[in-house]
Amino acid sequence: MIVVVGLSHRTAPIAVRELLAISSDEAGALLNALLANPSVGEAMLVSTCNRVELIAAGRGDAPDLDAVRHAAHELLVSRAPRVAQHLYDRSGAEAVRHLFRVAASLDSLVLGEPQILGQLKDSFETARKIGTLGPQLNRAVPRAIRAAKRVRTETAIGSGQVSVPSVAVDLSRQIFGELAGKRALLVGSGEMAETVARLLRNEGSELLVIGRNQERTSELAQSFNGKARRWGDLEATLLEADVVISSTSAPGFVIDHEMVARSRRARRQRTAFFIDLAVPRDVDPTVERLSGVFLYNVDDFERFVAESLSNRQREAEQAEQIVADEARGWERWAEAAQATPTIVALRARFRAVLQGELDKSLKGRLKHLGSEDRKALMTMVEAALKKLLHGPTVRLRGAASDPLASDSERLERLAAALDELFSPDLLAALEPDAEFEDEEAAISSDGRIAPPRAAGER
Repeated sequence: MIVVVGLSHRTAPIAVRELLAISSDEAGALLNALLANPSVGEAMLVSTCNRVELIAAGRGDAPDLDAVRHAAHELLVSRAPRVAQHLYDRSGAEAVRHLFRVAASLDSLVLGEPQILGQLKDSFETARKIGTLGPQLNRAVPRAIRAAKRVRTETAIGSGQVSVPSVAVDLSRQIFGELAGKRALLVGSGEMAETVARLLRNEGSELLVIGRNQERTSELAQSFNGKARRWGDLEATLLEADVVISSTSAPGFVIDHEMVARSRRARRQRTAFFIDLAVPRDVDPTVERLSGVFLYNVDDFERFVAESLSNRQREAEQAEQIVADEARGWERWAEAAQATPTIVALRARFRAVLQGELDKSLKGRLKHLGSEDRKALMTMVEAALKKLLHGPTVRLRGAASDPLASDSERLERLAAALDELFSPDLLAALEPDAEFEDEEAAISSDGRIAPPRAAGER
């Protein structure tokens, strides 16, 4: 099973979330630091504007999930001590369901938004390249992605414009009433800016684009018939914009209080609107103290999202059922996998005994057999082994996935019993049945094993 430790828009305001913002360049060092803990065997990081989560699995056949959870918690707190009281953690089945709900955008700020699925895929691919994935996450995350795809195809939860960029454009529409002819400045040239640009262009807005990467900025502006500006022209360009939408990955403010104050004077106190989609924030929150300046960040979107939430609530209920179904499927696999070490050990013990007896016979009274006959005997031993252990294997896997057995109690009892009955030491000490005086007496003339003699029989 897995654990999830992190924070989101549900547990921490943006001022706290930005303390823990982790770039893709930092992901490798963070994940390797987590895997340096002897209890942790797998890990990946999901870092978006609304959440930062470590998803991890334990090491070995009997992982200590409490130790894994503690290691992830301590690592995040070491980066930003103030986040400690805002962190949540999930373990086992609860962590799996949380992961599936996140993938299906049921835990997003904007219910049904599609961006989180792409972000989860990117996080998974990053961890794969770094080399921090293992059997648990390699199975859990693709299953979560499959659940999200089912939600999107089997429900209408994602119908219409449902994303942080779309909410930003809806907010702009509420501010101006009509966006056609309005001049919008996009600060940043990443995926978020591209989505906003497309939506604004569909509304008939005139676009200005500024980014640190001039080549990318020019490409984005040209794609939507906008105008690209150089990064050094940011303050001057603020004078031209009716609304500024910022979404860079800068570690600090790119639009500060003094910059906005100067532009306000140059604009002769015309109202200025800023929509900050970045975490960490791009726009200094103190600009709101200036007369005629209005600033919205992603946390402010909750009020606007709530207005349309009821329209998708019925679809969300159906989506929750899909997620629950997919999560149960993964849990059954994970629980059944718990029986694998016992099954493998049991097969190895029985195979060792059978192989040992066969080797003795092939060196003794059956040493005259040719290679084909010896291969036939080996095939017979393997077939007998499968038949002998088929029943115990089915029972063990059934016990592992028994929904009525808490904490795999039945599996533990069966595994303990098998270990006691068929321990390596006990099997190694096996002697021929006392009822048989020797091998010759135990085998009848037709090659079949003879039944034991009754007590006192001669």
